[in-house]
Amino acid sequence: MTRLYRRRKFYLVAGEPSGDTLGALLIEALRRQEPGVICRGAGGPKMAAAGQRQSVDLTKHAVVGLVEVLRHYPDLRKIFHRLTREIEAARPDAVVLIDYPGFNLRLAGALRRRLPWVKLIYYVSPQVWAWKSGRAEVLSESIDELLVLFPFEKEWYFRRGSPLAVSWVGHPLWDRLLANETEERNSGPSGRMTIALLPGSRESEIARHLPLLLEAAAEMEQQRDDLEFLWITPDARREACVREQLALYRTSGTVRLRVGYSLSHLARCDLALLCSGSASLECAAVGTPQLLVYKASPITYTVAKRVVQVRFLSMVNLLADRQIVPELVQERLTPGAIAEAALHLLASPDERDRMVRAMQETLRPIAVPGASARAAARVLAVAAQPSKIRETEMPGRRARGKNVLAGPEESPAGSFASEGRPN
Repeated sequence: MTRLYRRRKFYLVAGEPSGDTLGALLIEALRRQEPGVICRGAGGPKMAAAGQRQSVDLTKHAVVGLVEVLRHYPDLRKIFHRLTREIEAARPDAVVLIDYPGFNLRLAGALRRRLPWVKLIYYVSPQVWAWKSGRAEVLSESIDELLVLFPFEKEWYFRRGSPLAVSWVGHPLWDRLLANETEERNSGPSGRMTIALLPGSRESEIARHLPLLLEAAAEMEQQRDDLEFLWITPDARREACVREQLALYRTSGTVRLRVGYSLSHLARCDLALLCSGSASLECAAVGTPQLLVYKASPITYTVAKRVVQVRFLSMVNLLADRQIVPELVQERLTPGAIAEAALHLLASPDERDRMVRAMQETLRPIAVPGASARAAARVLAVAAQPSKIRETEMPGRRARGKNVLAGPEESPAGSFASEGRPN
């Protein structure tokens, strides 16, 4: 008698370009380990290209901060309810929620109540070690396993006695880096020094940071005639936003445009001016000196100052527990300050070399390839485990008088706001 083979189904949700990259790599790793796997969900263009049956491009709605989320709240709420219904109808073997905690943590809670038997895996820990440590309890109540990028995150949960199953899988950056090991740093055309402009991946970040970076570039060009600027945008969809900004702010020299945070492009740069995010680790990994810039709306920044428990925004600085990468934040962030700090670094090769050595020494303990493969193995393993349904989670049981898709957790500022991960 022929035994029928059932193809396992997974539903993946990522809401930001960085999560889209992680999700695409995870889908590819899942298909290498189990070729018949079916992936469906919400993500971005990279996850769709990797073969996910995309319900909605959630990366179009990537926002950070309290003010920004209020503008997008109606759309995010509709998407939230749509995904909840889709997952309930699809009955996947597991749901993988990738970063995007303002949205995905709430989605996890709703799914746990509505589908107590479904396996929920959270990929990339919320920054509970920096702020909102109460999210660790939310995770332990709703998630079957948490996959983290950094060793200290697993240690953080262990020290606090969290019952949550946590696995350190590593950062996929080093898988991507292997493909670029043959790239060599060289000067720009005619020996010019190349400065990368990385204003962020969200449209709100680009709108805040790019004008400052372009004005700083113009000031730098007035003092040096051997500079060129490379504007790296995360994907083709952001390119339209890029060209709109270039029409408003033009430097006297060349600003070249590249789509995608290609490690090979970054490796050829002499300096990067970047918003906090994945690009900081990428620059450190390929040995490119960097200057971190960050500006939030006044309301968001005021609230953040009261609750954030870390000294730095750069993940490199956080991992080292000291300042290696200079940071210009909020009121200190002006075109003049950016230009002054950047010109100082460009004129100080010894200082740039010290920064590169310190960055790479900081990253050495976590520079372990194979992260996506390990993450895929954990997803497949968790999906194969028997379901653990608590009595309070039995189908049909709800908290008395409470709608699981509404309530205090649905407040716009507290629900869907992203937190602008520094890694």
